[in-house]
Amino acid sequence: MKTRVLSESSPTPKATDWSYDPISRRRRRRGPSTRWLEKLGPAGAPHRTAPHRTAPHRTAELGPSEKAQSRPSMPGKRSRRASSSGRRRTRSRTARAELSFSVSLVERLLREGHYARRLGSSAPVFLAAVIQYLTAMVLELAGNEAQNSGRSRITPELVDMAIHNNALLSGFLGTTTISQVAPDWD
Repeated sequence: MKTRVLSESSPTPKATDWSYDPISRRRRRRGPSTRWLEKLGPAGAPHRTAPHRTAPHRTAELGPSEKAQSRPSMPGKRSRRASSSGRRRTRSRTARAELSFSVSLVERLLREGHYARRLGSSAPVFLAAVIQYLTAMVLELAGNEAQNSGRSRITPELVDMAIHNNALLSGFLGTTTISQVAPDWD
């Protein structure tokens, strides 16, 4: 077994040479800070720039409406300052999920129904999407039934026929009674 002896001139790691990075959850070796070097110019002197001034001959050429306009921004760059007209508006969960059925309404009904003690944030979004899909499917099939029978309106009888003619929907909604339609007890 070899033992390594460190000389006085060799750098020894200290407890302060390591830092914990909470984002990557790893320890990393702390090196000398180089941010102060970026602020220095080529000869080590602080780099200073003159304030932005427009040439006097340019101000005489500009009209009053052109002076009021701001400088054109570079394409693809966004201003860090939010203007009053360009503020990002908060979008509802229904709009973010691109749904027609209200996510807030479904969440309220789930909470008032006391189906569970706790309710996840994605549960009402998912349930609203499922309800929207089933509704679109039933309406599409009922519209096809209306076209086949030569009618221009979807009636409760056509909805009932569409559900019972589809194998998946008849298994799912087989015992459901639709308003104004007498149940068919075959």
